[in-house]
Amino acid sequence: MKIAVVGSINTDLVYTIDKAPSKGETLFGNDFKILNGGKGANQAVILSALEDDVLFLGALGNDVFGKQYLEHLISLGLNGNVTTKESNSGLAVIQLADNDNSIVVIKGANDLISKKDIDLFFDINPSIEILVAQLEININTSEYMFKKAKKLGIKIILNPAPAIDLDESIIENVEYLIPNETEAETIFKSNDLESIVKKYKGKVIITLGENGVMYYKDKVVKVEPSNKITVVDTTGAGDSFVAGFTSGIANNLDIQNAIKKGIAIASITCEHLGAQTSYAVLKEKTK
Repeated sequence: MKIAVVGSINTDLVYTIDKAPSKGETLFGNDFKILNGGKGANQAVILSALEDDVLFLGALGNDVFGKQYLEHLISLGLNGNVTTKESNSGLAVIQLADNDNSIVVIKGANDLISKKDIDLFFDINPSIEILVAQLEININTSEYMFKKAKKLGIKIILNPAPAIDLDESIIENVEYLIPNETEAETIFKSNDLESIVKKYKGKVIITLGENGVMYYKDKVVKVEPSNKITVVDTTGAGDSFVAGFTSGIANNLDIQNAIKKGIAIASITCEHLGAQTSYAVLKEKTK
């Protein structure tokens, strides 16, 4: 089954620190790394470790970060639909502290993906059956893409991050909506997660970090991780869950077993620094 991922490409500027600084406080960090990230690229890279037929549409800037990232995508065979814009590339500044992360994203070229880019992508790739998307590119382009994909009969899996006020039509157009608990509270303006998944039976799947995943099937179901892991970095956990879940759906697993696969893939990613560094491990384990 041909899977397409459309979304962001960011170079991640990652630093670790013992504790998050308070307002106005200056602290010394422990180390600094430059990694490949962006929710779209993360999901595409992890999916390509699990599945053979993955397409990726994204945009890079005409700067040094764009050139370096393009070489990385070429090495993975994911560069065929990546465009270059007259802009800076997307950047994410990631702080790792207290076994958690906080992230600031600069959209750059990601915000310049256009409706024409979407039209061309679908025109030259008519056999797409599943579309995976997030909300780190231009929202007007995203809405256009969802409507077009729906008309083409393509199954849409949306990871609505970062969370915004989602038009109900977007929710109606997608097959699965996969927010984390914070994003779900923002989107649905409620912290009653059980009521949310019950209202959108089988459509809304809420990730709960180390506590697993919640969805609705006849009743509210919570699927918890089966194994304890040593967490190194949670940055790519959500993206890896989406990739693993999508792989499960593409291979005709039911929702619960697709969720279990997503949790397993996310757990492996959390044992590595950076979302995409688990690619080689996943490819060896799953192929």
